[in-house]
Formats: sequence, C-alpha cells, structure tokens
Amino acid sequence: MEGLNRAVESMFLAALPGYARQPRPGKRVSRPNDEVLLGFEDFTTQLLAWTLWWNTEHRPAPLRGRTPLEAWQDDPTPLRDVAATDLWTFTLEDAGTRTLTTRGIRFRKRDYVGPWMTGQGGIQVQVRFMPHHDHRIEVYHAATGRYLGPADLAASVRSHRACGCCAPLACGAAGRLRRALDLMGAV
Repeated sequence: MEGLNRAVESMFLAALPGYARQPRPGKRVSRPNDEVLLGFEDFTTQLLAWTLWWNTEHRPAPLRGRTPLEAWQDDPTPLRDVAATDLWTFTLEDAGTRTLTTRGIRFRKRDYVGPWMTGQGGIQVQVRFMPHHDHRIEVYHAATGRYLGPADLAASVRSHRACGCCAPLACGAAGRLRRALDLMGAV
C-alpha cells in the first residue's frame, strides 16, 4: 500500500498542474503564472484512468512481469466480507499495550473508563484509537485479541456516579457508599 501511495504521488500527482510538493524555487523548473488547475470532475477522471492503467497495464519489477491485478488474482489468500458497520475498525491505529488499573486505562496522559472494566483490574489490554477522536478508545485483550469494549475519556464523564462504570475501581469505598445511597434514594 505504501508503494502505491508513493507511486500516486511521484507518477500521477507530480505531473498535475499546481502540484505543491516540488523542490524549492531555484531547484525546479518554474510553472507558468497562467497555469489552470483541474476541477474536481477532471481530477477524478484522470485519477480513475491512472488507477486503471496502474492495475491492468503497469508491470512493477517486484511483481516479476505481472500487473497488480494479475498478482492479486494469483494470490491464494482467502478473502472474507466485512460488514459495512464494522469497516470503521480498519481506521483505528494501534497504541500498544496498557494495564487496566483502578483509574481505567491511561492513554496520552488521560484516563479512559468503560462499564465493562468492573472487576477487570490488572489485565493487559491493547488500545486502538481513531486519529483526531480522543474522546473514545477501543480496547482489546492483549493476549487473545478479543474485543473488550469502548472506553470513554474520564474527564468527559460528569462523575463516576453518573456513568456507573468504574466507580468501584476509581472511587474506592467512598464511591461505593455514594452509589449505595443513590440507589436507596438517600442522596
């Protein structure tokens, strides 16, 4: 995939009018001032044509005379369909392994909590997150890869009593007492 991204930039985008990632002035041929940029429709048409060429005609050396489409079709790896509702999980980035503590999960100097965490203290978890969405992380068991559940930024939860998720872990005896009183209607 990285090779394709580099190829798009060096072989397709670099040839377009207005391409911005060129060598600094003095090291490149200057572009004419009256250069006309492509509209969205023209850009899309050209990109689709380039993609078709790349996949069906271009024969990169690492593929030993085959096109990317031929290499894909020759690959015996089984494919499986992914439900549309699960496609977002492919956008998650791996943040490594953490330990679930009495404060939840520490990630980027902040604590994250979730209702499924009760009684899970001390386990090793794998954290995955969506870039630019720091209000929630997704948590997997580090050893098995099993999905455990989401964890929300603790600072965004009004109080541990309101969320009801980690009060026994984060608030200790005082939190348990407050919750018990809340349930009895005493507070």
